Amino acid sequence: MKSRLFGAFVALGLLVSGAVSAQQLPEPSGPVVLTITGTVDKSNRGPFDPFMDGLLKSHGVTGFEKAVAFDLPMLEALGMKSLTVRYPEWPKGYTFEGPLLRDVLKAAGARGSTIRFLGLDGYEPEIPVTDAYNHDAMLAVKADGRYLGIGDRGPVWLVYPRDTDPKLKGMDDSKWLWAGFYMTVE
Repeated sequence: MKSRLFGAFVALGLLVSGAVSAQQLPEPSGPVVLTITGTVDKSNRGPFDPFMDGLLKSHGVTGFEKAVAFDLPMLEALGMKSLTVRYPEWPKGYTFEGPLLRDVLKAAGARGSTIRFLGLDGYEPEIPVTDAYNHDAMLAVKADGRYLGIGDRGPVWLVYPRDTDPKLKGMDDSKWLWAGFYMTVE
């Protein structure tokens, strides 16, 4: 009986310690390129600060209690994938690199059915969370081996495997948010 009780306490301790560590992510060591709020179970930054979050405020974000902030090394640590796409209106095909959207959502502990993804230009499409799981949608941080900077569709560009996924063959580019920096999962 004592060994069962001891085993139960050990199991409970592991569950509790796992739950605590699952709630916390390391803080970014470099500049933040993507912030995720909404129904996220994890957090590595404090609540909305009207002064320090001035860009978010200028885009109509009024507050949040917790968020997950990613720098480039954190996104890269989720696993860099490669995807080559030639969109009909583009001058050529490009090879993108970045983590899959589903891996980023998982790392944030995101739950919900809709992502509101905000670009620096104010464009904010609604992306079904199912896109992250039904397609290999990618949060590209590189194109043709170069990091995407501000002004050249960075820091993050949501890219779909349009050329290899038959379900996406006729897809328009309304979900292909570029210059992405903030998303809310609802």
